[in-house]
Amino acid sequence: MPSHDSQAHDPGTVAARLTALRRLMAEHNLDAYLVPSADEHQNEYTPPYKRRREAISGFRGSAGDVAVCAGEAHLFVDSRYHLQAGEETDPALFRVHRIGLDGEQELAEWLRAAAPGRVGFDPFVTSLGVHERMGEALKEGGGELVPVEGNLVDRVWAERPPSPRQPVYGLPDALTGETAADKLTRVREAMAERDVGALVLSKLDEVAWLTNLRGADIPYNPVFESYLIVERKRVSCFTDDPLLPEAREALGGAVEFHPLAEFPERVRALAEEADGGKLWLDRAGTAMGTRALAGSAELVDEAPNPVTRMKALKNPVEIVTSREAHLCSGAAKVRSFSRLKAMLEEGIAVSEAGYAELLEEEYAREEGFADLSFTTISAFAENGAVVHYGQPDAGKRLTPGGLLLVDSGIQLRGATTDDTRTIAIGEPTGEQRRRYTDVLRGHIRLAMQMFPQGTTGQMLDTLARTALWNEGLDYGHGTGHGVGAFLNVHEGPASVSARGTVPLEPGMILSNEPGYYRAGWGGIRLENLYVVEEALGFPTHPAGKRWLRFSPLTTIPFHRELIDWERLANEERDWLRDYHRLVWDSLADRLEEPHRIWLREACRLPGLDLE
Repeated sequence: MPSHDSQAHDPGTVAARLTALRRLMAEHNLDAYLVPSADEHQNEYTPPYKRRREAISGFRGSAGDVAVCAGEAHLFVDSRYHLQAGEETDPALFRVHRIGLDGEQELAEWLRAAAPGRVGFDPFVTSLGVHERMGEALKEGGGELVPVEGNLVDRVWAERPPSPRQPVYGLPDALTGETAADKLTRVREAMAERDVGALVLSKLDEVAWLTNLRGADIPYNPVFESYLIVERKRVSCFTDDPLLPEAREALGGAVEFHPLAEFPERVRALAEEADGGKLWLDRAGTAMGTRALAGSAELVDEAPNPVTRMKALKNPVEIVTSREAHLCSGAAKVRSFSRLKAMLEEGIAVSEAGYAELLEEEYAREEGFADLSFTTISAFAENGAVVHYGQPDAGKRLTPGGLLLVDSGIQLRGATTDDTRTIAIGEPTGEQRRRYTDVLRGHIRLAMQMFPQGTTGQMLDTLARTALWNEGLDYGHGTGHGVGAFLNVHEGPASVSARGTVPLEPGMILSNEPGYYRAGWGGIRLENLYVVEEALGFPTHPAGKRWLRFSPLTTIPFHRELIDWERLANEERDWLRDYHRLVWDSLADRLEEPHRIWLREACRLPGLDLE
């Protein structure tokens, strides 16, 4: 996402903030201070005034943590940001740890080995799980975690933007498929099973989903800054955002609203109520500061809160809404590619930023368009190697010989989309076609796989990698992530990755996005969203399990000129023909000429008749 602090990335400003921060560290007798990317709500995406890691380092990525020591500052990033971190940070100020490369360590491992002594942290931006891992690592190395009241970065961030305070509105049942009252009933049933008196929710997408309310405090994410406490007979939402009348009316008095400042006192009060039952604090979504407020209260913190899974299992209304949103998104992207082709053929200069603007114009034409779901990645040639390249360059022209990687999505009233296509500008080279086909084969192998109930994303991840592995290649990011329903574009608990230990279930929406990246050469990523559904017509599983499959939501053709048809297996060709037939049948009637003509040509494959 773009920065809202124009000075955040100036090396002089960053250096001055680091100097000021180190003075505060000395006052608190600290040897190091941790600055995570998360905020008080453990969000991946944060409002501009909560982007403390960005303010102290200049690094814009949505994930990555900083440890500031007296003599050196350290930034820890995964493979999505290996190149970006080096471009956005000053090597004289930061040592970048590129997790996943030989010899590099994650933050916890580094703390264990470096043993920096007294390590300060803000307990309200550090989750229970992270605190436990970091604390254990430091203890083994002879150090200790030291909670510091008030965030030290805030004290050195003179240009810190104001809080957004955007209006909160409600979604109709016709889009959510379930009333907030019915959702609360299900949550309370889960609470009763564990003798829980109160459930504390800190994650903004969980609050938004449970209440059927939405906001605009974070760019591209329709959520609002808040906490929610669900008790046996009352529900309290703590927010400073103004509520539109429709929001209160939609809830029918089921939720009480209070200022954010009252949240700490309410948690303390719950902890002191003898008959209140246990408090449920999700380890991944609850800050240590909130845990401290609970004092000696009996807790349930070993399991994710029930909202996490409920939110991931889309109901029939949400799935229908998502399919329609993907048709809108697909039609818009097809129009953008059609217009781009025409402009280039006419000799009109188009840049990365120019194409991104063109694409957003087409998205905005779709009825119900609310916003992008993230900053469009429009990365040409060598920029495609930056996995989360987030700032399209107005000076980077699309010229023959390079690949354009376009990762984009929209928030359309009721649904969220995310897709990636890579296209060739001009005639593709043999190597470009070979690597594209390797990535496409991985995408197809995962997309066509049937699997039994109980299968995890970890078990499926290798399917998308085999074609690349057999060429001695790989990609560092996960293959797939969950996606919300008019919520965050990245959603748990399931994923298709080496860490994806949660079983996939019907109703989950997941991405399938294998890729190939090479510094100085470029990148290829091919991403569709799929909904998990039951696969009918299969023989009975030996253990009586249901068979599941991926049903495509995204409707955008793959770039035909980059496909080496001879390298595809027969079943891969059949899948691709069926998919391009689906794209044509789904979008043709939505398009006018000349975009319909472009789509017909783009969908054309050997053995596929579109007449």
